[in-house]
Amino acid sequence: MTKPIQVLMRQCFYSPNTSLSNRKRPDWFDKVKVFQNFKNTINPELADLKIVYDEKFGPLEETFLKDEPNVEVINYGYEAGSFSRTVDIAVELDVPDDTIIYFLEDDYLHRPGWCEALLEGFTLETNYVSLYDHLDKYIDKGYDDLVSKVMVSENSHWRTVPSTCNTYAARLGTLKADYAVHKHFSDASPDGISMDHAKFCHLRDHLGRRLITPMPGYATHCDLLHSPTIDWEEIIKRES
Repeated sequence: MTKPIQVLMRQCFYSPNTSLSNRKRPDWFDKVKVFQNFKNTINPELADLKIVYDEKFGPLEETFLKDEPNVEVINYGYEAGSFSRTVDIAVELDVPDDTIIYFLEDDYLHRPGWCEALLEGFTLETNYVSLYDHLDKYIDKGYDDLVSKVMVSENSHWRTVPSTCNTYAARLGTLKADYAVHKHFSDASPDGISMDHAKFCHLRDHLGRRLITPMPGYATHCDLLHSPTIDWEEIIKRES
C-alpha cells in the first residue's frame, strides 16, 4: 500500500552553491546531524524516503549515505540539473495522483510531527505546501506590502506566501499538471540554480496556484534566515 507522503531528498558529495556569497551557515550546522534529524522525525507509517544522490563530485560509497537502501544516483554537479531530474523521478513514480510528493534538499532541519503537519496542510485550500516559515517574509523591506491569507488546520496556523525554495510538497497530480513549469524554471536557468522564486510567482500569477507555510514552521532551511520562534540549535543538539 502506498504511503501518503513520498519524500525525494536530494543529496550530493559537494555543492558549488556552498561557495556563494549569500550562503551563510549557522555555527551549529552539520549535514550528518541534519540527516539524522530527518530519520528521527519521519513517521514511517506515513512517509517513504528515496534519496537522489548527485555523484558528480564524489561517489556515494564515500559518504554517510552508503548503506541507505533506496538511492538513485545521478550525475549533474549543479542544482538546476539535479532538481530537473528529480521532477522527472517524481512524475515517473507508480503511485496514485493524490500522493504527496515532498521535494527535500539536504540542509533542512525538521521538528517532530512534520509528517502529520504536511498532511494537515493539504486539507486546506492549497496546491503547494512548504514547511519552512521564511523569515525574510517578516523582515525584508521588499515584503513590507505583502498580504497573506491566514488559515487554520487542526494543529497549526498557515499563511499564503508568494514563493519558497526548492523544498516543498505537492500532490502528484498537481506536479503532472504543472510539469512544464517546474522543468522550465530549472532547465532555463542561466547560472545552474533553479529560479524558484520566479517559478512560484508564475504558478500563482498564471495558473492560480496557492502556496502555504505553517506558523511557526515545521522545518527550517539551515542558513541564517531560520524559521522564527523555534530554537533550531536545540533541536539539532538532540542528534549529538
